[in-house]
Amino acid sequence: MRFLIIVIAFCFFGGISAQVKDKTSHGAEIQFLKTTHDFGVVNEDINFAIHQFRFVNTGDRKLHITNVATSCGCTTPDWTKDSINPGDTGFVQAKYETTNRIGTFSKSITVYSNAVTSPFVQLNIIGDVHREKPQVNGIEIPDYGKVYFEPATIDFRPLFDNKVDTQFARLVNGTPFTTTFADVKIPENLTIIGLPKSLEPGETVQIMVILNGKIIKGYGFGAFQVPVSCDNPVSPDIGLFVAYQRRQFFPKMNSKQLAKAPKAKWDKEFHNFGNHLTGELMSTDFVVSNVGKSDLIFHEIFPECSCLTLKYPKNILKPGESMTIQLTYDSIAKKGTSNQSVWIVCNDPTRDEMRISIRAQLPEKEYHCPTCK
Repeated sequence: MRFLIIVIAFCFFGGISAQVKDKTSHGAEIQFLKTTHDFGVVNEDINFAIHQFRFVNTGDRKLHITNVATSCGCTTPDWTKDSINPGDTGFVQAKYETTNRIGTFSKSITVYSNAVTSPFVQLNIIGDVHREKPQVNGIEIPDYGKVYFEPATIDFRPLFDNKVDTQFARLVNGTPFTTTFADVKIPENLTIIGLPKSLEPGETVQIMVILNGKIIKGYGFGAFQVPVSCDNPVSPDIGLFVAYQRRQFFPKMNSKQLAKAPKAKWDKEFHNFGNHLTGELMSTDFVVSNVGKSDLIFHEIFPECSCLTLKYPKNILKPGESMTIQLTYDSIAKKGTSNQSVWIVCNDPTRDEMRISIRAQLPEKEYHCPTCK
């Protein structure tokens, strides 16, 4: 009798465990072992500082990376192109060019995937590039320091489209020379307060950097540099980098307000063209409907590869209205498993940013010479 009770209890709790497991199974997930890598001090003459960020698919569906974007052209990404099964690992590689980039650096890499919880993840690489001191006739040339901003990159993430955000930085004259700065051309969406006309040797000033999220165009990640010139013989040209992730602002809504809001419904969010030869043109349609109670506005419908072409009739859908987005994929110069995506930004408060994913299997086309034996 006691053995029977134990067996029944085991089956009961085993069933509960299985039910809990089923409830938590919901799709692909991406988990990086770390999201920041410090190269430390590296020599300029290595040409490239390379690091691979390893990740695990902790979900219960296949994971595929749709795109990897970097904050600077000095960083080249690479990543696992094949789908990653649950429990398997993959990598995202950052390759930073060190040539003529002396000093500290801080760069970001944004990884986009079909992960449910974290569809995009930001990775960071930092370090300090040193140049070997040249010698003339066996005499070491002294280090005169440099003029620089600290931090080198001002990061506005997130930057909401209804706000003006403020960050602070320091401008440091680490040289033995009095430095006079030329007039700086600043874009209209940026304000810099406290930029000095000159700095004495060893002097440091704090500046205020203000970025206007109301007038910046587009959504998602963006970056630009503000060039600064001076008469310092060691650092005649320096630059302040500005990075941002512009997003829509939505106030907190109750259930009644959400019921009156626009809502996008897609007939599909993923299309697999299957097997095709490299160079073929492929087409498919996506249908989106506004099942909400107010106008659905599309701010961005942007193909993240020049190989994708989109055609659609409008950017605003009335309640109950639908439209078809025609997508054409030109697979020239593509091979293997090709994953592409379309970036969507709309005013649906429950899902304002999303990606449509495209996949194709493209084996290399074999050429057979008709006159060869």
